[in-house]
Amino acid sequence: MTLNQNTERRLGRLIDTAYYLLMLAAFYLFMRYAFWLAFPFLFSFFIAAALQRPVNFFQRKFKIKKGFSAVMLVLFFYLIIVVILVAIGMRIWASARDFTGFLTAQVQNLPEVVIGLAQRISELAQRLPDSMAESVDTWLTYNITQPLTYGEDGVLPNLFAHINFEWFRAPVGGVLTAAGRIPTIVFAGMITVITTFFMTTSYDSISNFIKRQLSPERQSGLSATKRIMFSSLGKLLRANLILMAITGVLLALGLLILQWTGLYSGSFLIAIALVTAAIDILPGLGTATVLIPWGLYSLIMGDIGLGIGLLIILAVITVVRQVVDPKVMASNLGLPAVATIGAMYIGLQLFGFIGLLLMPIVLTIIKVLNDEGVIKLWKTSSSRAE
Repeated sequence: MTLNQNTERRLGRLIDTAYYLLMLAAFYLFMRYAFWLAFPFLFSFFIAAALQRPVNFFQRKFKIKKGFSAVMLVLFFYLIIVVILVAIGMRIWASARDFTGFLTAQVQNLPEVVIGLAQRISELAQRLPDSMAESVDTWLTYNITQPLTYGEDGVLPNLFAHINFEWFRAPVGGVLTAAGRIPTIVFAGMITVITTFFMTTSYDSISNFIKRQLSPERQSGLSATKRIMFSSLGKLLRANLILMAITGVLLALGLLILQWTGLYSGSFLIAIALVTAAIDILPGLGTATVLIPWGLYSLIMGDIGLGIGLLIILAVITVVRQVVDPKVMASNLGLPAVATIGAMYIGLQLFGFIGLLLMPIVLTIIKVLNDEGVIKLWKTSSSRAE
């Protein structure tokens, strides 16, 4: 390799690095300052692109104009969304109403439950060295037993003197801020629906306009990116829904068995299974997020049967998932655990909750694009073989 060729190669690497750094900076600025502003239009364009195949199918099948086919399919799509949201909302409302009554009954016995838990922890702490056991007893007595013990008049002392409410200010402020944004969210939803109609009917002209601004190489890259992105997202959605259903069914069956055997006397089996399955589908979280704290609490409180039963359910779900996950994720779209956790952490720190959800998906799409050779950020096994 001559000196000029070596220099050109290094210069090319520097240009590529500067290009990717510029794209990374643009992505950060967009996510930080313009994502929610552009979200209605991005979502509308995404839905319009996803509906193009069925729109074209109905146009050819029934010999109707594309505009009419697009309007009907958009209406059908949002009708399904509304029906699903209403059904979920009614289910959540019924479960919340029942759970509120259950929670009210539990709150009335909260002092006794907490004191019992403290006593159980104190008993377990007696197995520690004397100095550590004494420290645990002192802390429990001052912070839990005394504040929650009824006085001679049968009234609890002033609990608020022992509680620091500073931590409560941030979540309450967040709830109030979210409530104040409801009119803006409703208006954005209306804009999204209206824009979806226009973008679906005018998708070809919009797509052709974008392609005219690009070179032939960029056009082919854009087409490949669109194809891979929709294919990847469809596979991810289908795989996650299957895994979510498996987790929910196994957990519901496990709780039902515990209920039949008398180890679990509560209700809300379906609600618990749905909530846990929803948590399980979030990147980095899992069934253990719910079952481990619940099982440990049951063991500490002396409900050994329920605690062991919950941990057995967790073990069964984990084993089944270890067997099923590779088959469901056969397309190798998944990321390594470290990469997923890193993407979640960085997304949360930079962009908040939306970053927590979107960054693993973005990283997955980048991985697939790199594996398919559309972009070249790192070497793959196939590239090394070549």
